[in-house]
Amino acid sequence: MEHAPDIDQRIAEMESHITHQEATIRDLSDIVSEQWRIVDNLVSKVERLKERLLALEDEVKSPVQKDEAPPPHY
Repeated sequence: MEHAPDIDQRIAEMESHITHQEATIRDLSDIVSEQWRIVDNLVSKVERLKERLLALEDEVKSPVQKDEAPPPHY
């Protein structure tokens, strides 16, 4: 059993690596969650802007009301 201290050291190093990996995984998971929140927020804003743009296009495309006089160049 003369290799026991070497094995104990290797196990301790592996446990240390695993602890660091778990912390990294947790950090990455938090970052991904935050990014999804941001993406969802941006998608919502884009949808609202799209609706506003379509509404403005409809206003511009609406025909001239009949009680309005035609422009002078007609």
